[in-house]
Amino acid sequence: MTLKFLVDSMHGYVARWLRIMGYDTVYLKNIGDQEAVKMASEGRILVTSDSGLAKYAETKGITVVMVKGLNEHEILRTLIGRFGLSFKEDFLRCTICNGELRVIGSEEAFNILGFIPKGVEKFWKCSSCSKVYWKGSHWKNIYRQISSFFNNESADNAI
Repeated sequence: MTLKFLVDSMHGYVARWLRIMGYDTVYLKNIGDQEAVKMASEGRILVTSDSGLAKYAETKGITVVMVKGLNEHEILRTLIGRFGLSFKEDFLRCTICNGELRVIGSEEAFNILGFIPKGVEKFWKCSSCSKVYWKGSHWKNIYRQISSFFNNESADNAI
């Protein structure tokens, strides 16, 4: 996946779901407009509801998606439609720090977690912060939520 995003501090939910979908997504916190534009100039698409930041970034040639007035689901649907985003399990990213996840074995997972969740055989570890992930009971809800972004329906009605 080559698309990379820079999401302003008002849209942490969007940043989290872009990461779950596998997209390299930096979440801006307490960063000024000039620093944000500098980060975006490194090949990132700026997602913002800040009209001042959007205008400034556009003058610097940054691709901007202005999302003012949209709720979080609408923002994700807009990004999916505009950029043809998809969900690819093989490109998961850490929801905490945006690090790349790599597959680890059960033994390594046990050494980190101190336990192995029942019935779980596949684990991922963040290459940056070492957080361990696995497909637990929450995975069905993740699929349901992602499906709602693509099907233009609420997550309660998806799947």
